[in-house]
Amino acid sequence: MKEHYKCTVVCFEHEDWSLEPSNAIKNRNPDVEFISIDRHKSLLQTLFAKVCHKVAIILNPFFKSNIKIAAFASNDKTPQLRLALKYSIKTEELHTVIAHNLGAFYPAMVLAKKSNAKLQLDIEDYHPGEELYFNKKYELQNRLLIMQETFNRAHTISYASEGIKLKSESVFKLKSHTKRAVIINAFRATDFSKPIEKNTSLNFVWFSQNISHKRGLEEVFRLAKEYKHINVHLIGKANEGFIEAMQPSENVIIHKPMHQDKLHRFLSTMDIGLALENKDGDGNRNICLTNKFLAYAQAGLYIFATDTFGQKHFLEQIGNQFGVIIETSLKATLMQFDEQVLDHKNKIDRWEVAKNFSWEKQSERLLVAMK
Repeated sequence: MKEHYKCTVVCFEHEDWSLEPSNAIKNRNPDVEFISIDRHKSLLQTLFAKVCHKVAIILNPFFKSNIKIAAFASNDKTPQLRLALKYSIKTEELHTVIAHNLGAFYPAMVLAKKSNAKLQLDIEDYHPGEELYFNKKYELQNRLLIMQETFNRAHTISYASEGIKLKSESVFKLKSHTKRAVIINAFRATDFSKPIEKNTSLNFVWFSQNISHKRGLEEVFRLAKEYKHINVHLIGKANEGFIEAMQPSENVIIHKPMHQDKLHRFLSTMDIGLALENKDGDGNRNICLTNKFLAYAQAGLYIFATDTFGQKHFLEQIGNQFGVIIETSLKATLMQFDEQVLDHKNKIDRWEVAKNFSWEKQSERLLVAMK
């Protein structure tokens, strides 16, 4: 996109795992202007935003159809982002305003309207289906209102999976002239090394921010204890209580969180990626397509995937050479699959085919949608 447009990115900066990859992105893109909001350094703005958030929650029952109150009540970062856009962006220069999550939708809509720019919404998740953490009586209604009002104003809407598109368009009314596209959040093809030869042992891999309960890992630990010829690599921040309760066998190897470039190189040395999602966890989990799943596919791994709509639909699209849906249990899937799919030639074939849905290809679709 930066080759065709002058780009400005407004984002929050956090002192956590996201800081280093965020800085790496900034360093790779010196020709992009980054406006970072540090909530600790901008303390007065942060306090003001939190007060606005609390007041909006109080007013929520009395102004149920007011999008500003709904947006401020839904996310305490929204008022702060609204201020940053108001004072940092020159409106007369804007062609398109793109928003990437629910908290950014309302501020982006206001900015697009003020500058007479196009509004583009990137629906990475089906937000009304996600778990409610606070203001539970009104938060679902707030999310629905925010999405419907911003959909009404959007020039372009992109969805991160076919399932999210189908669900959104069954719930919200869209204007006939609104452009729509499924643009998956794949990685660059160049991020992934050519797969290595088949390993002596069967190497499974799973990664996430946290290694903990309610992630489908209990069965993985049991499987590792029963089948000593496999190695299971878990990558993420380990919950000590969970690990202690699981009493992992020696063939379970726990790795600390890895930077994205290192993680992608590591995946290319594995055999089978575990995409274990609980489709009953919330209304989004069944239809989304996770970074985990895409990274496995782009690394050339064979995937054992739980039966969610998002994963099943994508496997049907790219071909069963990429993986299998776990119909009954992980153990049954391991017993039934043909290990020939792990041959070096098949790994390379998957790695090559995955270039067809890499970010290089997805970004071309994004540019077409923006016109």
